Amino acid sequence: MSTADAPVSLENRLDYMDVLRGFAVMAIFIVNIKAMFQPFAFYANPLLWGSEADAFIANVQNIFVDNKWRTNFTALFGAGLMLIAMKAQEAGMDKKEAGARLRRRLTFLLLFGLVHLVGIWMGDILTIYAITGFIAILFRNMSTGVLIFWAIFFMVLGSFWMGGFMMATPYIPGMAEKMSGMMWGTDPEMLAKETEIFLGGIGGHVAYRAENALGMIIGYGIFGGMFAATLGLMLGGMLLFKIGFLQGRWKSSVYLPIAVIALGLAWGLEFWRVLELNKANWSFEAFSAWSPVIMIAGPLGAFGYAALIAFILRVGPKLSPVAAVGRMAFTNYIACSVIGTTLAYGHGLGMYGDVSLQQLMLIVSAMFVAMLIWSPLWLSVFRFGPLEWLWRSLTYKKIQPFMK
Repeated sequence: MSTADAPVSLENRLDYMDVLRGFAVMAIFIVNIKAMFQPFAFYANPLLWGSEADAFIANVQNIFVDNKWRTNFTALFGAGLMLIAMKAQEAGMDKKEAGARLRRRLTFLLLFGLVHLVGIWMGDILTIYAITGFIAILFRNMSTGVLIFWAIFFMVLGSFWMGGFMMATPYIPGMAEKMSGMMWGTDPEMLAKETEIFLGGIGGHVAYRAENALGMIIGYGIFGGMFAATLGLMLGGMLLFKIGFLQGRWKSSVYLPIAVIALGLAWGLEFWRVLELNKANWSFEAFSAWSPVIMIAGPLGAFGYAALIAFILRVGPKLSPVAAVGRMAFTNYIACSVIGTTLAYGHGLGMYGDVSLQQLMLIVSAMFVAMLIWSPLWLSVFRFGPLEWLWRSLTYKKIQPFMK
């Protein structure tokens, strides 16, 4: 069998994608942890934290982190699908067989995602990635020009869909009260109920997530436009990989101005949005009205950060520990959820609802240090992270070498 028809070898890995993925999985934990230790409304509404210092940290996250690194993570997922498809083509595999491999990979990711969603944490993104991926792979063999059209089409469609849905929410009878209570903390009983559930036993956690999982997938994914937006970002990642941007192949003289312009626009738009929301005392109506800015700033910020990391790798340090975190992104993503929820929920230390955002950033910092230590150490002995190894073995229908 051709060596091309196998998982990417150590010597042929794209260090740039590993580094970018490493930064993404760490940055995602910065925002995810808020919804692990507090009711979901704390994720979006900085005033719920109760102190000026916490509100300031939440505002800084809004400007520099929220929706930008998750967007990069999504684009990198699309790039990974394109990489696998291109390797299959290099190996002489026919389109039908290559498609079957990709569908197998996504099927197992869907199973992993559902276990994570119901068994560990409600904020799972893997399920949406898997479902959307089944559509994204249909575009893998299209020409660059056609892929550009569809990537832009779905990104614009998803942005208008999600932004329009959020703008309309406060004015839809019935939905307005439910959404503002869940997302904004306007219903004290709902906050108290979530706190009671997650400070209880693990059976109650699982029952609550199982009860709400399908509603979230349908409501957030379909009616809320998340699937359309995710598809656009995945196709964008496939395109950017195909033309070399997400392979780190462009010149540093191109990456730098892209980073400066894209990040300047993204940060500026978010700063403007935060200022206006502060003026409106962060009302749910104001947040909904300004939500389209997020749809623009998120992809801009992701594009800018991706260019910035590429520039740094070309002119500065190789960031090998971060690359190791990225090579174990699946394992690290799940590990963050397991550790975070164990610290927070009743089956663990029961810290849920009783922590400040400042304290959470200390936990995040400790997790960053841990990931930057355990990932290189693990990969000094093993070829893959444990979940990466399992996923690859299932995808290729063959036990992959584990030890170096």
